Amino acid sequence: MKKYPFITTATTAALVLTACGASANDTPGDDEAADETMTLNVGAVPVVDVAALYVGEDQGFFEDEGLELEIEFGQGSAAMIPALLNGEYDILYGGSINALQATDRDLPLQALAVGGRTTGVAGEDHGGVLAMPDSDIESPVDLEGRTVAVNALRGLHEAAIWASVRNDGGDPEEVNFVELALPEMGSALTGGQIDAASTAEPFLTVLQGEGAELITSLYVDADPEFVTAIYFTSAQRTEEDPESLLAFTRALERSFEYAEANPDAVRAELGNFTEIDEELLETIVLTRFDWGLTSDDLQLIADLAHDANSLDDPDASTEAISGWLDEHGEQ
Repeated sequence: MKKYPFITTATTAALVLTACGASANDTPGDDEAADETMTLNVGAVPVVDVAALYVGEDQGFFEDEGLELEIEFGQGSAAMIPALLNGEYDILYGGSINALQATDRDLPLQALAVGGRTTGVAGEDHGGVLAMPDSDIESPVDLEGRTVAVNALRGLHEAAIWASVRNDGGDPEEVNFVELALPEMGSALTGGQIDAASTAEPFLTVLQGEGAELITSLYVDADPEFVTAIYFTSAQRTEEDPESLLAFTRALERSFEYAEANPDAVRAELGNFTEIDEELLETIVLTRFDWGLTSDDLQLIADLAHDANSLDDPDASTEAISGWLDEHGEQ
């Protein structure tokens, strides 16, 4: 039996990457400023992209910037955004559409950097829709009238599936979407409670190892350059402490470059937040750790979400969340 990552909907797991340091909200005295290390609390979902943070920690990139990271995993970024705005997190890694939806509701968020993107190769991507062999679901159009699990309603996966079904000549409004945490989709799929599961690595490989079949690579269907996730923060944080955010993005850029050049190092880090059989680690499809996030990337995502009836005003949402990028350039 393959093991699922240990995150559940009932609990979240806080993973401290290094020893505790000063809180991100602490203000050290002038005499101590040069010696203090700041701890940034990062909220995330337990998918493969997050391994870049661990790679950067091991390589000392965050330490070089005077940062320590504390990561807490949850079910989905939409549910974690209120905690970000309340100051419980300094930065969130999450679905790009979730962040845009928040700005669509006038919540003050700012995009900081790319979190992950599709490989652009159908059948060889880190996200996919799975069904069991006896389901008669062979392509996206067959999802009409079926129950499909996503980790967040009206989120990234749902919007991408709308594109998949439309591209295949179907009507996405005929798909019945239900919300399930990523670790819970496997038992629901094999148990027949759902007809298909839209998931991401490492769950994608785990479920395929248990007999589920890939129906489509939904991120690729949406767009070959689709940015699946971003790092973002509150607008208040960008105003009060821009230096720590710039330090974070500098370290993250180095982490991405190292991760892209050293995929084995990424795979080695997956044990920090998953319990997956070692032989499967070699077959997991990694994200394309291609650095760079622009307002054009976000506009593409916003337009896709609008097409899926998940975003009211794509232009205003993109403009609202892109202030940091416009000021500091491509991140």
